[in-house]
Parts: sequence; structure tokens; C-alpha cells
Amino acid sequence: MEYWRLNINKECKLADAVAEVTNSKRQAKRLIDEGLVSVNGVRELRYRRLLRKGSIVEFCLNPRLFKTERPQLLYREEGVLVVNKPPFINSNLDRPNLEEVLRKSLRKEIFVVHRLDKQTSGAILAVESKELFEKFKELFKKREVKKEYLTVVTTSPNWKKRRIEKRLDGKEAITDLTVVERFKRGALLRAEIPTGRKHQIRRHLSLTGLPIAGEFTYWKRAFPFPYTFSPRILLHSRSLEFNHPVTGKKVKVEAPLPEDFQLFLNDLRKFNFKVNELAL
Repeated sequence: MEYWRLNINKECKLADAVAEVTNSKRQAKRLIDEGLVSVNGVRELRYRRLLRKGSIVEFCLNPRLFKTERPQLLYREEGVLVVNKPPFINSNLDRPNLEEVLRKSLRKEIFVVHRLDKQTSGAILAVESKELFEKFKELFKKREVKKEYLTVVTTSPNWKKRRIEKRLDGKEAITDLTVVERFKRGALLRAEIPTGRKHQIRRHLSLTGLPIAGEFTYWKRAFPFPYTFSPRILLHSRSLEFNHPVTGKKVKVEAPLPEDFQLFLNDLRKFNFKVNELAL
């Protein structure tokens, strides 16, 4: 991955500035559309934004954004699958999406049971029949599927463990957090969610002043160094645990951290960010 800082010395459009690095206006727009580009520390989604002299543009050139990655099959038994979802692909909406990719590669009818956000990586459940889909819907409703996530936040909290209970969209939402590791700035957290509201972890952490690195929907304020270089929203579905609805066996499947997440973690640990600078 490459970290870039552009020092703007004359008025220009954001997409034109970023294209000086990508050598492609299309790739520049993709970076901006995905919320990976910051202007003066704040994520910016408008590729036509006019930059003024003295502006600072920062981003990570994450090569995964421009690749088509095949999802890794972590587990498969009696019609139940756990897949390691790559970042930058939707679960089952829009195109391309994970459900569609699995159907083509496995040549079977596949139904993704729950969703992960587009930029979120990691373990996700899928099944080979509508009957199993309905059974898992009931398991989720009864909170019998245990979901564990890893995420990087941009501030180190003053607690070791915390439960957030804040209703979202009028519904109960619970997020249990544990500090796994602290850095010079920020921390790695483990998150467990008995409930499953839309963008729950992202929203809860933003509401409590601990935004996830790379967040751009629920956090509109500036990020401190080095989080303007986050390669994406750093949220990873680490594991899923459930009782198999056919065999009755207890199943726990873990998904390894993807390379972009791991590389940024390593740089945080060393606090060693080699930034390429360009004056425009």
C-alpha cells in the first residue's frame, strides 16, 4: 500500500489532483466515491470539489480497490457455508455482489444469510436452500449466532471493556467492546453484537466519540494523523459461532485478517508511515 499527501498550490478539482497519482481519472473517482480520500483531515466524497491553495489531500492507494477478488471458502457442510468476504464487494445487493459470485463459482443456488457492509471483510454465512435460510433467520432472531468483529478506532479509550446500549432506528441495539491492543494513537477493539442493526458497530462507535478508522458516513469531523491514510473502513468479521441446523454440531469459524488491514496495523504498531508527498 502507498500513503500519499498532496500539497495543493493552485485551485483545482479533487479528482484531477488525485489522478496525478493514479494516472487515471476513473481510479481517482473510485477512490473518492469509496470515501478513501481526505481533504484537510475530513473524508471527502465530492470528486468535483474545488480545492483551494493550501489544501492538503491525503489517501491510501489500496490496490485491493481495483482488483476482482474471489471469496475464500472457510467452511462447508450439509448446505451451510462460511465465506471470507473480501472488502469492496456488496453482500447481496447491487452488482457485483458476493451472492452472485458464489452462485457462479459453485454453480448452485446460494443465499447469503446476513449482510456485511461493502468495505467490511471477513466471515459471512451463506446457505444452499431457502429452507436453511429460514432456519438461520430464526437462529439470528433468537440470538443464537455469535458474531465477533475486530476494528481499529482512532482514539484509545480510557476503559478495557464497555457495553454500548443505544437504540438505533427505534430498535434495541447492543455492542460489547473489549480493548485488544493500544497504539500510540488509537486502539484495536473486539466487538460482539447480540443484535444486528444496520451499520451497528460503525454507528455506536461514532456516537460515543470513537469513530472507526476510515469511517465517512457517521463521522464528519477531521481525523488525526495517521488515520487520513486508512485504506478503508477497518472493520473485520473475525468469527461466527452457531449450532449447525442439520447436524446439530457446534461450529466456530474464524476468518484471517486481510492484508490491507494487517499492513495498516503493523504500521500503527511501529508508528512508521512512509508518506509520499507531491506538490501540485
